[in-house]
Amino acid sequence: MQTCALPISHGRRLLDTSAELSSELSGKISGPSGWVRISVSPLLAQMVIAPSLRGLYQRHPQVHVDISADDRMADMARDAIDIAIRTGTPSSETLVARQIGTYSRSLYAAPAYLADFGTPIQPDELQQHRLIGNSANPALNRWPVVGGSKGQELAVQGHTRTDNSAVILSLAQQGVGIARLMDLLAQPLVQSGALVPVLQDHFASSRVPIYAVMLQQRQRLPKIRACIDYWAEWLVGMVQASSPPSSSAPP
Repeated sequence: MQTCALPISHGRRLLDTSAELSSELSGKISGPSGWVRISVSPLLAQMVIAPSLRGLYQRHPQVHVDISADDRMADMARDAIDIAIRTGTPSSETLVARQIGTYSRSLYAAPAYLADFGTPIQPDELQQHRLIGNSANPALNRWPVVGGSKGQELAVQGHTRTDNSAVILSLAQQGVGIARLMDLLAQPLVQSGALVPVLQDHFASSRVPIYAVMLQQRQRLPKIRACIDYWAEWLVGMVQASSPPSSSAPP
């Protein structure tokens, strides 16, 4: 008679979850505690999670965070992920998602690049510019044009390409080309003078949700709820501090 065995790591996670919930219900936990393993892109890890941890630890000193920074989608059960921070809703019935923020995208370049190659005034001028593409996610190479005909977009081949979102930001900062970046992350660099908005009235996008995704059986754990609540609050503050103006002046 054949039996179907769960992977050892998944079975251990179920046992850990049961023990933690039992401890919570019996009143043995005094505040959120324990390790929380998160999956997040390298760029969000660097620009959002890392700056937030000091405050998170001050609020919840018994919580510890293990960061898996990768642009790929993690297998949450196999990789023992408690929270995956994603920009798309989960398709699996074993996962639940909570919206913790929003983001939009616009075009940016370094002052050094614009000094060398000029500032484009109209979208069609980008064909003569050095654009930075994403080799891992082709959808991010279709830049929608605001105010154009329905569905109009610029298909970007890229003068330079990379499969890493953090590297795209670095390439833009180094004057390699024009990149389409999250306003949430780019605007602080605009304020410091490291980046300049480009064609903002033509390529600024509408806001897209950011989700914290969890395995169903772990969403009730206090340590997970505490982290998600904190990051939702942190992202609201970041959006308020970094929201670009409604229209841009020529740099």
